[in-house]
Amino acid sequence: MAQQIFTTLAENGRLARFQIQQLTHIPTRSLRHALAVLVQLHLVLHYTGEEDITFYSVDWRNSYYLTRSNRVISLVDNRYGEGAGKIMANLLQLGHARVGDLAQAFDLTTKPNSGDDPCREHVNAENGARVNGTDTNHMRKTPNTKISTIGQFHGTLRKMLKAGFLAKVNKRIYTPAADLDAEIEEAVISDRFPDRKITGPKKQAEFKSAVNILKRKWRDNDEFTDRDLESKGTIRRPGEPPGKRAKVNGGLTNGAGHDGHIEENGPKLPNDMVLKVNYAQCVLAFRTDRLEQLAESYLGPVTGAVYGALLQALEGKVRARDGDIQDDEGSDDEEDDLPVASTLEVADLLDPNIDLTLGIQGMSETQPLTNGDTKGKKKAKVTEDESIKIEDDEDEHHTNGYTSYEGRNKRLNLVEEHLKILEEHSKGFCKRVGGAGRGEWRVHFSALTDTLVQTTIDETILARFGKIHALLVRMLREKGRLAEKEIGALTLMRAKDVRSVLTELQYAGIIEAQEVPKDTSRQPTRTLYLYFHDQKRVQSLLLQQSYQGMSRTLQRLKQERENYKNAIEKAEMMDVMNEELNQNEREAVMQWREVEEKLVIQVQRMDDQVALLRDFSGKDNSLVS
Repeated sequence: MAQQIFTTLAENGRLARFQIQQLTHIPTRSLRHALAVLVQLHLVLHYTGEEDITFYSVDWRNSYYLTRSNRVISLVDNRYGEGAGKIMANLLQLGHARVGDLAQAFDLTTKPNSGDDPCREHVNAENGARVNGTDTNHMRKTPNTKISTIGQFHGTLRKMLKAGFLAKVNKRIYTPAADLDAEIEEAVISDRFPDRKITGPKKQAEFKSAVNILKRKWRDNDEFTDRDLESKGTIRRPGEPPGKRAKVNGGLTNGAGHDGHIEENGPKLPNDMVLKVNYAQCVLAFRTDRLEQLAESYLGPVTGAVYGALLQALEGKVRARDGDIQDDEGSDDEEDDLPVASTLEVADLLDPNIDLTLGIQGMSETQPLTNGDTKGKKKAKVTEDESIKIEDDEDEHHTNGYTSYEGRNKRLNLVEEHLKILEEHSKGFCKRVGGAGRGEWRVHFSALTDTLVQTTIDETILARFGKIHALLVRMLREKGRLAEKEIGALTLMRAKDVRSVLTELQYAGIIEAQEVPKDTSRQPTRTLYLYFHDQKRVQSLLLQQSYQGMSRTLQRLKQERENYKNAIEKAEMMDVMNEELNQNEREAVMQWREVEEKLVIQVQRMDDQVALLRDFSGKDNSLVS
């Protein structure tokens, strides 16, 4: 029923409830219930106008995000532990939930010290969350423990809220973007333009500025702050230094402590606070993983790990939101608005077990402990008491990332050397912009995203057509518009061969041709054809093809499930009916699981490309409802 309503809204656009009923012939009571479920899951938006008629429309952005549920659970699980992953799984399944209801789902209100596996009946697709998940082993992680106390539960929620992976729910998130913009504009006109005249360049600029200011005000009021904590009534003002406890537990911007410890004695969140998943922040985390893979492919795993730590430090200083405010006049200062991270922050996020000497010329691996002999001929004699002290030092090393002040400086120097290597690379992975904290670094994400898109396009052309086609596209990208003879001269190919390759690429939409007539007759023989490659157009083309591929794969998945329907249903009802599967049914279930895994992995791979082509830049608004 909910599927029928969603399909009707997707095909017909914005509709009132009586219009939906006319098209679907669903009873009124059932229709109300299905619409409530769709709104709860953030798949449908609604808006009630002045005539008290509620219109419903599809939330395309959140509907698409359902395909990333497993990846989001795996991401949070890797960063914040198994308990955080289960909180995220609950919110993905429910759409949004109150803090008190989540605590009940973990059975913490009645058994706060229980060590049982909480919420195991409330999590779907838990085992499938790691089918194609990326596990980055270079960052400090929260110990993979389950949430067993109410303090751990609230501490995990605070971490995820401060990191931006969770967000508070308010009434405005159910309003379509066009209606919300119209409401903001009407409020600005009523307040600042009583004559309702906003014509002219000066008034237009003033009007747009006022609209953006009001948008930011509403957005900031909806953000999670210290006011949302059930503290002793003290509210820390902006700029005021944190308390002693906050300093001890680590004051990183993204809320992650230096040792991954979750503070259990901190203030608790109100039980009536409603939370949802912030998918936009998850997109930043996916971008971090993709850029780290790019750096690793060029500079090796150690330098790639350092770059991943830098990206995660920068990621914690950005609050990504769907439908963020884009300033038209702020393009010149776009790079200055990017966040910066210091070498100290990068070192704190980096795994202390990584040998940072690898990948740096002239550095050797760590030598065994000696008694001070510079030539290393005599080994140190370690007594039993000294060995215990060394073990304590090793524990301190694993906790703090360094065993002494000298070791700390050496580690920071090595991290800085890796960052310099990243800065000097032709791709421009990062840039030094200051000297605070042993150096401040900034990443130009727009340029790197364009580089990733360009690499993806080249790989796609190489896989579909071949080396010659990829060579011609790269040449047109660098040289601009070229005639057929010029292309043949540069590639040392015959005109016949060049023409066939260009025809294939033009038919596939990879390149285009501009006609330049030599005279007014405009005859084909008297026309010059200039070929060129438009990367934005090809990027949009690949994005549409990825959508089509995902849609067809999901349809294939549905059809394959119908082929194994009897065996699947019997396996699902096996515990209730106290029956066992025969040999043929077991083989059918195993075949279905294999087919399902292959198709799901293909969908996730295509989603990786969609995220790169559409989401990483943060400027695409094609799915705004």
